[in-house]
Amino acid sequence: MFFKWRSFRRDVVTCACEPEWPGLRAVVDGHEVAGVPSPGGSSPLVLMLGLSASCTGCGAEYPYGWAVADRR
Repeated sequence: MFFKWRSFRRDVVTCACEPEWPGLRAVVDGHEVAGVPSPGGSSPLVLMLGLSASCTGCGAEYPYGWAVADRR
């Protein structure tokens, strides 16, 4: 397994939406996947696939830990 190493919080971009971070999304194999903030850090799936989340409103990259949201 290879991990995409990123130095976290480098060049942190804040969300321009009001309220901040109304939703998170990532793209996996051309499909959009919903994400949720994860106070305990990014999930193993996110780290293993090297995914990055962005804001659903303004498109800013989410600089904190997150996980793929449950499908409903």
